[in-house]
Parts: sequence; C-alpha cells; structure tokens
Amino acid sequence: MDFTTKIRKKQRLEEKSMYLIEYVYRILIVKKYLNLLAKLNIHPIMVTLINTLLFPCILYLIYLKYYILSAFLIQFYAIFDHTDGMLARYTGKQTYIGSRLDRFNDNIFFNAVFIMVALSADLSLYFALVAIVSMNLHNFFGLFYFPKKMKQFAKFKRFGLKKWFLDRNFILGIDASLLLSLFSIFLILHEFQLLFYIISFCYIFDLVYRIIEIKLNEREE
Repeated sequence: MDFTTKIRKKQRLEEKSMYLIEYVYRILIVKKYLNLLAKLNIHPIMVTLINTLLFPCILYLIYLKYYILSAFLIQFYAIFDHTDGMLARYTGKQTYIGSRLDRFNDNIFFNAVFIMVALSADLSLYFALVAIVSMNLHNFFGLFYFPKKMKQFAKFKRFGLKKWFLDRNFILGIDASLLLSLFSIFLILHEFQLLFYIISFCYIFDLVYRIIEIKLNEREE
C-alpha cells in the first residue's frame, strides 16, 4: 500500500471535513513530511515530548516580552501538536501515555498562555479570565452537549455560514489551530487587548450559533 492510499485510509484527510486553519497545518504542512518521519521510525511520543518542553519556554518568553520569537515558537507547537496525532494513527503507534501527555500539554498551555500574555502586557487578569471561561465553556458544550443533542436527529441540518463552509468540506468555527494562529498574529502586532476581545467573541459566537442550529432542527422535526 503506497503512502497516499495508506494516509487516506488511516487519516481520511481528503474525505474528512476540517477547520480551515487545521487544513493548512494537516494537509499543506504535516502531510508533506509524515512519510519521512515514519521511515525514520520516529515515535509519536517523541514529538509530544518536544511540545512538553516547548510550551513552558513559550510562556517564559512571553513573560519576558519576546513576542515575535514566542509567535514563531507557537507555530512550531501547533505543527508538532498535529504531527504527533497524525503520526500515531498513520504508524499505528497510539499509546495511552502519549494521548494523555498531549492532552496535558494542550490543557495547561491553552489556559496558561492567556494569563501570561495578560501579565506580560500589564493588562487586567479579567481579560484573561473572560477568554479562559469562554474557551472552556465552548469546549464543555462541544464535548458533552452538542454531540448528545445532534444524535437525537435523524439528519442534522446546518444553516447559514456553517452550511456554506460545510458544503465545501470545511468547518466554520474556532479550534485549537485557529486559536494558536490568532495568538501568533496578535503577539507580532502587539495588539494584546484586541486578542482577548476577538478570541472571546469567536468562542461565544460559535457557541451561540451552534445552539441556534440545534433549536432550528428541533423546530423542523
């Protein structure tokens, strides 16, 4: 089985709907060198360990106000974050420790980075708190509420912008890939307060949009 056939079977990359920025990382970047990593027998947990060492360095550099360097390292974190999971599924080397370590990295980093940016930029921690609550509320509904509700419908219908993007095999919303990209962009621009406003708005907007979609589906049944 050649690489293209195998990765389609293992990853469903061409058939699976993705977030826009996720597509950039997974298809346009990581997929290009995944076969090489597999041939070099690089274990996915090694990639995860790189991020375990990388994210405290990023937080420290943000605190020291090395924003441009931090922005670039955040992009490396994002690329490695996609690489370990894709490599694990592609090579069949998924491990319990690896998945838990990856989740630990993301949970700590995605929450701590808001606080560190606020401290570094001398902003009120209120901005960080609002963004953190918005993100975790969105994640909670995404894990426990939306999947359960959507299973109640024989066919769940999308509406508006989300439908337009889904018809083109993309998911409209905010995910980890977009979050990390926004951090990199606004760290470079030094627009920290705007960063918190935009991220909080994106999470709340997406949450409300999905709730409205569920209510519209309930009306049509």
